[in-house]
Amino acid sequence: MKKNKTKVAMILGLCAAFGAGSAIAGLQAFELENTEQPQCGYKDDRGKVIVPAKYYGCGGFSEGMARVAIMKMGMVKGYDGGEDYEDYLYWQGYINEAGKLVIPVEYQAPMTGGYYIDFRDFQEGMVAAYKDGKYGYMNKAGKMTIPYLYQSAGDFNDGLAVVSKNDKFGAIDKTDKTVVPFKFDWLDDYSEGLARYNTSTLGDEDSKTGFIDTSGKTVIAAKWDEAMEFSEGLSAVKTGDYRSGKWGVIDKKGKVIVSPKYDMAYIEPMGDAVDIDGGRYENGKLDVYNLNTQSTSAYDNGYDSITRYTLDRQGKVLSKKTYTDWNEIDQERYPQND
Repeated sequence: MKKNKTKVAMILGLCAAFGAGSAIAGLQAFELENTEQPQCGYKDDRGKVIVPAKYYGCGGFSEGMARVAIMKMGMVKGYDGGEDYEDYLYWQGYINEAGKLVIPVEYQAPMTGGYYIDFRDFQEGMVAAYKDGKYGYMNKAGKMTIPYLYQSAGDFNDGLAVVSKNDKFGAIDKTDKTVVPFKFDWLDDYSEGLARYNTSTLGDEDSKTGFIDTSGKTVIAAKWDEAMEFSEGLSAVKTGDYRSGKWGVIDKKGKVIVSPKYDMAYIEPMGDAVDIDGGRYENGKLDVYNLNTQSTSAYDNGYDSITRYTLDRQGKVLSKKTYTDWNEIDQERYPQND
């Protein structure tokens, strides 16, 4: 449910099929090579196959459970009253740390945007499940504790899950009690006790972003054109439009720690990737970027180099480095992809 490239979906193809393993569980996901369709399973630390490679997707472990998925043909409900049609559908279940399938692979992972698979993982002992166009929640025993009632459903954070019905967003607790009224046009999952909201429907150029607490009270007024969720007590925020806006940093009271002056606070991956890279404090540091124009040979999008600044929690620049392009940054961050 993230405005900035939702983190709950996964990409079709290998990225959807193969998730990170888990050191905690002692099982690591592996994928067979040279197969027509992705096939994956799990091995233990000694390389012994515990779960045969019979799945389309193998997720990492979350709270002792790992998602496994298959793909098969099925009927898809027609949009807005249209005719149903046959297409590939994606189904997920869950194994435990011993590799035992404890929740059958019979819960649909719907397609979003036409090319994202909405795979889900457990969080705070619950996971969102989908059926016939509605979401509910199940526990680790596979019992539906919250029925299929909602148009959309986020993960539980701080004991609350952001959900929507009748095109309005609110938040419920684990007993399905409404805690935050359904009055928002868009509301993000909670992070560190605060959730982003928008003043108008997602995608509206005039929309502004602010933050509410777990009671639904506005604690930071909606004045930012874009904002990241809070991490380590701070949030990267933006003023201005997509191309020319500037990023800064605020604290949980809305106090400006870093005045908006940076071109980017996160990296947008190439292709159809869903999640963004960066934009959140980790170990007291945040990377931000400026696009530099120094000559007439600048790229079509208006820059010929990129400077990365690493900020501390007070906004002080700890280090900076200039790169030729995003590929150079990507190669440094992910040398294993070369």
